[in-house]
Order: sequence, then C-alpha cells, then structure tokens
Amino acid sequence: MFKKYILISIFFLSLTSCAQNKVTLFSKANKISPKISIPLTADILVSNAAEDFNKKFKTVTGTTLKIERSNSLNKNYNYILLRVNPTQKDNFCIYRKGGNITLQGSNAQNLMFAISDFFKRYTNLKYQELNTSKEVFTSEIDIPEQFSICSSPEFIYREPYYKPNNNPEFRAWNKTSSLELEWGIWGHNLPKLFKNYNLPESVYAKFGSVRTKKQFCFTSDSLYKYVNENVKRIFDSDHTFNKYMILPNDNEIVCTCSTCKAVGNTSQDAAPAVFTFLNKLAKDNKRATFFTTAYITVKNVPKFKAEDNTGIFYSTINEQKGIPLENTKKFKDFEKRIKKWSDYLKNVYIWDYTVNYDNYFDIYPILKVTQQNLKLYKKLGINGVFLHGSEYDYSTFQDLKSTVFAKLLWNTDINVDQEIERYFNDKYSKRLASILTNYYTHIDNSFFTSNKELSIYSGIDKTVKKYLDPKVFFDFYDEFNTHTQSNKYDKEYLKLATALTFLKLEIMRDYGLGIYGFGTLNNKREIIVKNDAGILLDNLASYSRSADLKTYNERNYKISDYINNWRKTIYKYHKRKHYFYKKKFEVLSKLDEDYTNTKILNDGAFGLNDYNTNWHISSVDDLELKIDKAGVSESKKITFSFLQDVKHHIYYPGSIEILDNNKQIIKKIKLKSDDSNLDTKEVSIELPTKFDDKQLPDSFIVKVKKRNIGGKNALACDEIIFN
Repeated sequence: MFKKYILISIFFLSLTSCAQNKVTLFSKANKISPKISIPLTADILVSNAAEDFNKKFKTVTGTTLKIERSNSLNKNYNYILLRVNPTQKDNFCIYRKGGNITLQGSNAQNLMFAISDFFKRYTNLKYQELNTSKEVFTSEIDIPEQFSICSSPEFIYREPYYKPNNNPEFRAWNKTSSLELEWGIWGHNLPKLFKNYNLPESVYAKFGSVRTKKQFCFTSDSLYKYVNENVKRIFDSDHTFNKYMILPNDNEIVCTCSTCKAVGNTSQDAAPAVFTFLNKLAKDNKRATFFTTAYITVKNVPKFKAEDNTGIFYSTINEQKGIPLENTKKFKDFEKRIKKWSDYLKNVYIWDYTVNYDNYFDIYPILKVTQQNLKLYKKLGINGVFLHGSEYDYSTFQDLKSTVFAKLLWNTDINVDQEIERYFNDKYSKRLASILTNYYTHIDNSFFTSNKELSIYSGIDKTVKKYLDPKVFFDFYDEFNTHTQSNKYDKEYLKLATALTFLKLEIMRDYGLGIYGFGTLNNKREIIVKNDAGILLDNLASYSRSADLKTYNERNYKISDYINNWRKTIYKYHKRKHYFYKKKFEVLSKLDEDYTNTKILNDGAFGLNDYNTNWHISSVDDLELKIDKAGVSESKKITFSFLQDVKHHIYYPGSIEILDNNKQIIKKIKLKSDDSNLDTKEVSIELPTKFDDKQLPDSFIVKVKKRNIGGKNALACDEIIFN
C-alpha cells in the first residue's frame, strides 16, 4: 500500500513539474503579451524583422505587439529581443533568459529565419496561413520555461529553383537563398551586360586564326575592364549582390590566342584563362565572390593558386539520371573531380536537376534520391547547392518539392516520409491529404529503389518503367478526382488536376491499344477510341484554363496544341483499319544505339510534338523494313506518321519506296520540302492493285529515305499503318 502511494505521489509531482516547465507568453483572457525590442541603432532590415514578427504574431493571436526601439529594457515587461550579432558562430539562436526571449541572427536574413523558426516551434502557425487573410486567433501561447536553440545549415547556399521560392515569405519560412537577390551576374549573361557597348575585337576568342563573337577571350584587358566596371556598379547599387557568375558562352569554342595559351589554355580547356580572369576580379572586389561552372570548356583544375573568394558550380547534367550518384557507374569519376575542385577552391557548389524538362507534368519524385545525393555532397565538402527545378513555370507537386528540398538543404537527415505527410496535412482536407500522402510516398520510394535510369529529358515510356505503374496511378487518379468538385475554385488544386490529367493521357498515348491505352482493336481490325479519352481531353482543357496553365515543358509547348493534336489524331484513328498492328517484320537498316526498339512502329501508340515519346529515330541510316504480304493482304495503302523538329535536327523524309527483294522499285513517292520548325504529318502510299504493272511479292521492302540536306539529319517515324 505504501509503495502504491509513493508511485501515485511521484506521478502527480511529475505533472506539477511539467506544468511548471511551461510559462505563458500570451493570454488573451489574462491580458498577457510581450513587447518587441530592437536596438536604438537598428537599421531598416532589423526594423523589417520586427514588423515581420508582429505580422506573424497578429496572424496567430489577432493581437499587435508594441515595438520599442531602445538599448534598455523596462523590468516591468517581458520582451521579444530581436538582435543581429555578426560574431556569433551559428546562423541563428533562440533562447529564453529571465522573462525575455532573444532571437538573434548572424545577419538580418538569419534573424528572419530565427523568427520563422520560433513560430514553427512554439505556435500553431502554418506556412499556408501566411499568404491568406485568415487569422488563427489563438487565445493562449505557452512556451517552455527554459530553452536555448542554435541552428546552422549544412550548406551555405541553398536554392530550390521553383516558383514558390520567389515568394519572400517562402524563403523566410524555409530558410532558402535566391539567385534574384544574391547574384549580380547569373548564368550565361555576360553578353547581356555588353549589349549597349561597342566592344573592341580583342574581347572575343581567337578560334584558329580569326576572332569569333561566339566566345570571349578571358585574358583580354578590355573584357576585364568592362566586366569589372559592371561588377562595381552592381555591387555599389546593392551589397547583397555579392556573388557573380562568369561563364564562357554555351559552346565548345576555346580561345587559343597567345595570351590565353600562355596561361595554360588548350584547344579543349578554357579553365586557365577563366580562372586568371576570376582571380583578377577577386583581388579587385574583396567583398564579392566570383564563380564559374565546371561545364563544357571549363574542365581541369588550373596549375596556379585560386583566390579565396573564387568558386565553381559543378553541374551534374551528365550524371543526374534519377539514381543516387553513389549507385551509378559514373560515381568514381564524379568523386575524383569534386575532390580535385574542393582541394583547389574554398567555394564548390553543386548545380543539380530535379524535374523532367521535357514534361513538367511528370511527377519525377526525386526527394529521397536528392536526400542521398545531398548527404554525399556534404561528405565531399560541397558548401552550396542549387536544385534546378521548373524555374517560373508550374511543375507537378512543385510546392511539396520546394518545401522538402528546403528542409533537406538545411538538414539532410530529416525524415522525408514524415515531411510529405506533414505538408499534405497542412494543405488539404484529411481525406485528400491521406490519398496524396499515400500515393506520393509510394512513388517516391519506387523512384528511389528503382535502378532504372530516368534522364531529365525523358519520354513517358521511361517514366512508366521507372516508377509510374499505370494501374496504381489510374486508381489514384480516380480517388483524387472524387475531390475535384469540392475544390473547383481552388487554383492550386486545379493546377495539380491539370498535371495529373495530362499524365494519364500520356500513359494512354504510350500504351496505345489495350487496358491502359486510348483505344482497343476490334475483331474487324478497327481501332476504337475509348470515350474516356475525349472526357479527359475536355477536363484537361477546363482544368488548365481555370488554373491559368498554358505550357507543359521547358520548350513552352502549349497545352492547347497538345489537346488539339490529340483530338485530330484520335479522330483520324477512330474506326481506321490497322492490319499491321503488332505483326512481325524484319529491319534491314542500321539502327541508332538509343533507338533499337522498332516495335513502336506498329504498336498502336502515336507520337505528338515531343520526339522522345513513341517516335522511332533514324540518323545513321534510312529506315528499311521487310514485310510479309500475307499479314497485310487486305490493305489498300500504307499510312505513315512523321515528325519535323528542326531544333533537334529531325526532318520529314525525302521519299518513300516500296521495293521487291531485289531492291527494284515497285512504287515510290517523293515528299515536298516543308518549312515547319515543329509539326507532324501523315503520308500515305497506295499499294499496287491488280491493274498495276508491278505487284507485291510474298515479301517486300518498305524504305523511308531521309531528306538529303547537309549536316545532322534524322528521320522520326511513328506508327506505320496498313489500312
């Protein structure tokens, strides 16, 4: 009995202790609230931080706090002290001493991060509530009696390059960087600086024996003068612009003038001249840092010392295949190159990629893969990461990606599954959040565990093989779609509905005919287009219009064109005979290394303007097939689909021939040249009838000849239909 009494007493004492470990920061009923204190000499940035704290506090409580500008504190009040201390070790600290709470950053930006961190920890404020007029009106805020928290990120520079990161509230809440606010010169923008200058010829690269305006000479005194003047002008206008990217133009030209060769340039490597240029800028502008990229012509570490305020961005464009880098064949070479640059420079940043640029609506769930890569980058001594997303355009689940990437850039050890669940629960109703959480967690894990590559420029066929199981996705889509009516005025929901509808259509287009395809083939060998295809196209038009989405990839392909091309194609396909569907044939021509799957030529699937979905590309040879007459004997003609995409050197063919087995022409048509930059067309050739001089033998050859033009020249053929 005595033992039982002791246990009960300990239990109640522990409750009392817990209660005593909490103090009230705010109580509406008891009229308890703190004041905000900033130093008497606080600059505009600290004043802005005080206003930011007040805004967030009002959103949570409905109460505005008084801001005191003073170097002394009234002992009769409790304060929120906002301070900047450039000498402190950590980026920000939050602690309670006496009755006051101090939020202190090493600079004004880190002070803003401290404010957001405080509200995340000790109030029920969610990010989604910052951008609305909704107020939470919490009646009471209790905080721990004692706490002391300091935090620093694992990477100095942290940017998820998606549209949400353009919002200052997002950056403050998620502790991210922004190229718009920190980089005085970004990317391949040197030519833009000089558009109003009449530059001397000496600023341009010497290629062979002549100067070319396609590239710069980085040992040119004139080039240095113009760049340095602009750097000083930009930095003097705003000291936050303290990073500058100095890149050769985006081509393989290297200057081999006498001065460039003297500093170490070769015909393949411009790094010596570029770093000579960076060193000069770094010496003249000590408060700024000057970067280039390890990309195309900047290849090897120079033999001379680099200034401390120089750096490099290492692009993973050749390594990023949707697999953790440590699991790829290229890892050892990547590791060696990074170690060389890290030994040479104090500032080594990674330029990584996190979307499919051919299809921004591809979910490309790369969260856990990125987490593994970030842990690797940290281990290799990388101190900045730029995660290239969809920039200013919408991509599927961009808000989730931006949020989780931001957290990973600060702390690579977070639980990604928990963060996915937290994000959806903060944003959506309980039932919809559950559907989205379960599906996204599933595909992110599938993406992570799959050893199949998925390039950042990929068609839907590779996406499906990597992670997008059609059955699972179709079931998820149906569940998601049950929430559309109740969210028909939610623009963010409609953006997601647009993307998912587009993705379902892409899967149907890729599968062609069958359970997951856009149509079926009946016993008359006719293609029958499913009603669902028309409904989805109508929904895609409606959703995209309401969501104000117009394009779906890096090249700004229009959703409206996609819908119209779909409709034109299925209108032509519906009830069209397809006697050649999945019939065997022999390929006589040489195949390109990446285009050995010739089954797509008669699988019922169709191509649109994107060359990497359902198009068979021939660049090394004409397309030549041997076909048995018996399987297509009921046909009257052959109908081909072709793509012209001038940017990718893909052109309509020059002619189509039907040949016998001795390569003698039975029938031939020539195609007129076409000036379209990007389009598709159908071409038909009539099969010989009993009235023609030459008849089809039991087996015959179909030859599609590439157009005879100079330079690179590829042929893209989609479905070959005998009808």
